[in-house]
Amino acid sequence: MVFSGYKSYLLRLNKLFSTPLAPWQLTVACAFILTVFYNKPAMSSVTSLDSTGLFFAILFMLFLINLFICQLFSVRYLQKIWLVFLIAIGAVGQYFMLQYGVVLDKTMLVNVIETDVREATGLLNVGMIKYFLLYLIFPMIIIVFLKIKPLSFKLFLKGYVVTLAGSLVMLSLLLFSQYQSYAGVFREHRYLKHQALPLSVISATTSIMHTESADSEPFQVYATDAKLIQSSSVKPKLVIMVLGETVRADHLGINGYSRNTTPKLSSRDLINFGAVEACGTTTAVSVPCLFSYLQRSEFDDNKAKNSDNLLDVLQRAGIKVIWRDNNSGCKGMCNRVEQDPLFAENSDFSCKAGECPDIAMLHALPQTITTHSTPQQNVLVVLHQLGNHGPEYYKRSLPEQKVFMPECQTNLLGECEQEHIINAYDNAIVATDSLLDDTIEMLMDLNEQYDTALLYLSDHGESLGENGVYLHGLPYWMAPEAQTRVPMLLWLSDGFKQRAEFDVGCLSRSEHVSHDNIFASMLSLFSVQTEAKQAPLDLIGLCS
Repeated sequence: MVFSGYKSYLLRLNKLFSTPLAPWQLTVACAFILTVFYNKPAMSSVTSLDSTGLFFAILFMLFLINLFICQLFSVRYLQKIWLVFLIAIGAVGQYFMLQYGVVLDKTMLVNVIETDVREATGLLNVGMIKYFLLYLIFPMIIIVFLKIKPLSFKLFLKGYVVTLAGSLVMLSLLLFSQYQSYAGVFREHRYLKHQALPLSVISATTSIMHTESADSEPFQVYATDAKLIQSSSVKPKLVIMVLGETVRADHLGINGYSRNTTPKLSSRDLINFGAVEACGTTTAVSVPCLFSYLQRSEFDDNKAKNSDNLLDVLQRAGIKVIWRDNNSGCKGMCNRVEQDPLFAENSDFSCKAGECPDIAMLHALPQTITTHSTPQQNVLVVLHQLGNHGPEYYKRSLPEQKVFMPECQTNLLGECEQEHIINAYDNAIVATDSLLDDTIEMLMDLNEQYDTALLYLSDHGESLGENGVYLHGLPYWMAPEAQTRVPMLLWLSDGFKQRAEFDVGCLSRSEHVSHDNIFASMLSLFSVQTEAKQAPLDLIGLCS
């Protein structure tokens, strides 16, 4: 009986592969499969609208869109390549939407493109392999081995035009006849267009290509008049800026969180700005934005990367800038300043697969500062953390820092209890607490040579399963505060406070702080004067 069943299955499979299909039939089949099997997130969202009629109307509209896309490059030998490519887009896009609740817009795609090998391997798991075998490899094999009917050019062209034009005409009629219904749905639920596959990925890719192909603006030299206003009789300043990764403000003990995730920082005399507004929900946006003179409301990635940023202006004013990176790069912001990529060389830290604990960034840092700067020169060191980078939060803390147990120890966050995810995430914040405390200790040891300060802020926050959403990268307009509100704090040595020309108490009472304040405030922290400084955004200037 078992053999008979297998034989019957093999016969049906053989019939499938031996029966030639017309090109348009393969296109229609792929469009149907993409719509029904590769759009689960979109269909789930539409189902929540509680309207059966609307559900089928949107499903049919999505089928027509997919039919048009599938037919677009289904020309002779290109057809199978194009359809396999679309299946791949659908499979990959759906996997990450289902697993982490993300949406696929331009910002998220840029984030994916800029992901390094270390980050990518952190997402691999057995479940992913099983999924791609079913949703990618198996359909690819079927498409590749299906036979296509050989047609004359005239018949092929007729089928191609009828399918392409037919889908477009039917789509137009559908939208025209139901315009008010569709307009209302997509106005109220804008995220739907980012869930439709493969449309969302193609749209985002087109947008990126348009941006990249646009004529690059001439490099803009900004704040050419920047100069340091400082007496030669005082000690130089040393500021360490720790740029955190994926830390949300409401999970710090010093911000009122129920857990004491910051036991060491709580005993320090800090200026705590609380929950500040991040410039973006991804590193690819936030890092260029917070170092740029551009505000979030006007931020343009192309302009930011083709103009001087905060580090360039400080360097022009005579301040030595050193960048140590334990993340996926500086997103172009450190291209013109000193970089120290080999900071962990000859250290005792284990850096398996190129991944170091953040504490390794302090290795031999005083010696590096001395080597790369001149006596009496002001210095800014930027330490770019791996921080709370997900989804493998459990890897971001050392054994002695694992205070909250048990931890989620997989990158399949949906398979873990939320409490276990939060435990791993909070332990990573405990690790950052230790890093910042050790950095302050190091700065205190350098007080004979410098007046020292530490600034800590995170690039963006993180969702930890609230409403089924994980990680980050949602469009800013729909992102929860967990992704857009980040911590920022400042520590000043006694020497720095004594010479400060601003009211420290006033600074600690600052309100409505955001990444927009960084550019002007850092210039003032170093006593750099320039007409380009935007006074309303200068937290230090407002307290002077």
